[in-house]
Amino acid sequence: MMKKILFSFCLVLVALTANAQVRFGVKGGMDLAKLSFKNDVFNSDNRMGWYVGPTLNISIPLPGMSIDLAALYNQREAKIDLYFANVSAGSRQANTLKTKQIIVPVALRYTIGLGTNFSLFGFAGPQLGFAIGDKEQNLSDDSEAMWRLKNSTFSVNVGAGVALGHLQLSANYNVGVSKTGEVTWKTATQAVADGWNGNYNSWQISAAYYF
Repeated sequence: MMKKILFSFCLVLVALTANAQVRFGVKGGMDLAKLSFKNDVFNSDNRMGWYVGPTLNISIPLPGMSIDLAALYNQREAKIDLYFANVSAGSRQANTLKTKQIIVPVALRYTIGLGTNFSLFGFAGPQLGFAIGDKEQNLSDDSEAMWRLKNSTFSVNVGAGVALGHLQLSANYNVGVSKTGEVTWKTATQAVADGWNGNYNSWQISAAYYF
């Protein structure tokens, strides 16, 4: 279903940008990410991540409207606190997980010009993430729990920004729609229960320079 929606969106994008003006740039930023689990056995702290890569701004034949498209290398971390209730008096083990992805955000942007080199804009749209690097990590050194990153993820961005000539600054909230990964166990005797999966939500701040 997701592939059909993405394919339809790409067809619409091609139709809208057939005679469009395209601006090329470089974008980078930081995100304060939270990896959330449905199961209260896990607890995750907010951690700072970062992203960088090329970006495009494509005009469309509607007043003030354009499309932002980027391909960014994104690295996030999450400190996981794992609670074992079956151990006498309980015990906690912690580990830091790293998530590495190529993310492809696509956003519809509306811009309000307030001067020759100054404007405000708002944007919203979907984002796809494609996992790279090691997709499996231990949740702790001496447990049988493993974190397995999904090959692809889907999320949504909503945000606003300011353009100062070639430089643009923005902030947005990224909402994870699909799960980022799931917890599995090394032994077959320990079944994976509902809620042993998690997804990222994050606040993102970025800067882009268009040539």
